[in-house]
Amino acid sequence: MKKFIQNTIQSQKIFYRYFRRKGLKRFLKENVMESDGSNEIKAKSVALGIFIGLSPFWGFHSFLAISLSVYFKMNKMLTFMSSQITFPPLIPLIIFVSMLVGAPFVGNSVPLQDQTFDLDFIKNNLTQYIIGSFILAISGSVVAGLLSYFFLQKFKPQEKNI
Repeated sequence: MKKFIQNTIQSQKIFYRYFRRKGLKRFLKENVMESDGSNEIKAKSVALGIFIGLSPFWGFHSFLAISLSVYFKMNKMLTFMSSQITFPPLIPLIIFVSMLVGAPFVGNSVPLQDQTFDLDFIKNNLTQYIIGSFILAISGSVVAGLLSYFFLQKFKPQEKNI
């Protein structure tokens, strides 16, 4: 398991290095706009990646993103790229919003004012976090999928006439 987690961290480092070397504009042009597949497949790939990234499967995001994109025949790069939404500065925000979203669906929800969000708090309220995380993942993937589809439709590359 330790080796698996190290491989996951290593794959994220490789992706960030690749992304930094190309730059945002060139990366989007080559890997998103000019990649194979229809705009619908690309949007579904982004939605799947966001769903995996916001889901509570910490440590398995990279593995799940690649595996499910191969299984569903989607764009692997887009799925992996969008699953990387859980980079360290956003993790506390994602956990807080998941707890906030899950609160109405749990009978004994804990008020979030004056709480310290440490590991013990998450363990004690795991049901609230998991329910909120899945709701956040579903809603986030729907929104990201629709936005990426409309973005791709608007900026679709011109067809080359031979």
